[in-house]
Amino acid sequence: MRILFAPLQGYTTGIYRKAHAEIFGGVDAYYAPFLRIENGKPREKDLRDLNALEGNAREIPQIIANSVDEFKILADALIAKGYTEIDFNMGCPFPMQVNRHRGAGLLSDEQAVQEIMDVIRTAPAIVKGTAPVKFSVKMRLGQDSPDEAFALLPILNETPLSQITLHPRLGKQQYKGAIDFKSFEKFYAECRHPLVYNGDITTVSQICEMERRYPKLAGVMIGRGMLAHPSLAAEYKALCRKDETGSAQSSCRDINCAAPQDFLGKILQMHQIIFDHACQTYQGDSQILSHVQSFWEYLEPSIPKKIFKKIKKAGKLNEYQAAIIEITSHLP
Repeated sequence: MRILFAPLQGYTTGIYRKAHAEIFGGVDAYYAPFLRIENGKPREKDLRDLNALEGNAREIPQIIANSVDEFKILADALIAKGYTEIDFNMGCPFPMQVNRHRGAGLLSDEQAVQEIMDVIRTAPAIVKGTAPVKFSVKMRLGQDSPDEAFALLPILNETPLSQITLHPRLGKQQYKGAIDFKSFEKFYAECRHPLVYNGDITTVSQICEMERRYPKLAGVMIGRGMLAHPSLAAEYKALCRKDETGSAQSSCRDINCAAPQDFLGKILQMHQIIFDHACQTYQGDSQILSHVQSFWEYLEPSIPKKIFKKIKKAGKLNEYQAAIIEITSHLP
């Protein structure tokens, strides 16, 4: 199955995506955090964060909008930058976006969704002779009820989408509570587009189980699970290669492609790329630290607790660097 890296604001930045592709890989496409409207135009900070990834890894930008007018402005900006694949966010659960009728807050508005899908349907004409643009949708089951997603499904089914990514929770749940697999299975059965699953994937065996349970699934999108375990996609792909060559049993299981020390070594390599970029881009300890400390947030279980605390508490660059150097003492 295809493995897609989900966008997470503040974490999967352009330099993070580039460093992950270079050091760990295994990801078929990286989705950039959503581009939004600010003061009536595309947010410049979001546009600057977009960078074409080298090699086979693809970067797909995402937009969030509360109306067809916002959607057009954002899509046109990305098309002007040369992107031919754009993802539309109808799943962000954070109140700041939901309250502005964006993300999961749009799921109850059939008319607004219909208008946006109508624009997607005529996208090749709007692009005025350039390569046709593929649109996809990332969504939840609804903001308050799964009925919202099923009311939209006939509209989505009639729109030429490259895929739909579904996180089977409600927006009001954010990332808590049980995943609604019953509603996911109903959506899976009725959706005419390639369907991607998103939500709480943290191990190779879970990816394999999704593949077994839903053979028509087009892929899985992983966010927090990949931040915590950056080698997850590569481990799954390595298992697939072993199964194809017959050098390992085809039964799915959790595997480690490398010893813990090797994993930690790659983490430090990835961190070095992000750290060097922060030092070259920002000025002053405070600015630099604000862009590198978040790298470790989901990696807490992978490093000694005492060192993690030092990283989080570091208020000066030399304190932070001393903590990072301390990690190297755990390498061979």
